[in-house]
Amino acid sequence: MQTRLLFALTFLGWFPAAAGRAQPVSGTAAATFSQQYAAENALVRKGSVLRMPGETDVAFLKRLFPGSFSVESLVAYAWRPGAHGRQLLFSRREVDQYQQEGEGTELFVLDPFQPNTYAVQKLLLAPIGDITNLSALFFADVDEDGQKELLALVYAEVQEAGTLEHGDGTTEQAYARMSRRHTYVFRYAGLSRAGRPWYRADATPRPYLQGLPTAAAVRQALVRHQARGTHRK
Repeated sequence: MQTRLLFALTFLGWFPAAAGRAQPVSGTAAATFSQQYAAENALVRKGSVLRMPGETDVAFLKRLFPGSFSVESLVAYAWRPGAHGRQLLFSRREVDQYQQEGEGTELFVLDPFQPNTYAVQKLLLAPIGDITNLSALFFADVDEDGQKELLALVYAEVQEAGTLEHGDGTTEQAYARMSRRHTYVFRYAGLSRAGRPWYRADATPRPYLQGLPTAAAVRQALVRHQARGTHRK
């Protein structure tokens, strides 16, 4: 018996309508996470944090962000070269003002601007249809101005509703799981009024960087786009 899924888009898998999403953590564990998130958000609002002399990157971030920091998400890179060391970046699931997890991802940027003193900022990787995960962080000179931008490649598996048609002519509602990908661009924006380095999202439309599966594919698309721009000059 044949079964045919009536979708206009190529799908990665199908399943009949059902089932809910994972339930949030409750009880003591939820209270602990909520307290940690609240303390970490207070540090971000303060805008700067102190690093202990001799403290490693991992020990530093674990001490200040125990609820959010994971070693595997750490990126240390001289995005804004300076005399006090590299910027430290890590990500976590978006947390709202009520300490509840959302569908986006938050990117923490810690930038040393004085001895043992880091500016701290959160950049939002907004959801693209469902729970949105960070796939890759990398740096490239998007505008060819000598200053590298931060590129964040994210993905989400999104359910699309459709109709499942069986060989006997019967139908049922079903869902296809579609993969969406998006590239966010962030740039250094100088010093804030408080004298701390800060970064902002670049909202310039760049369709040639969207829908690509890997950081390598995004880099290649950027090179092709810049090459075409060079030929037009």
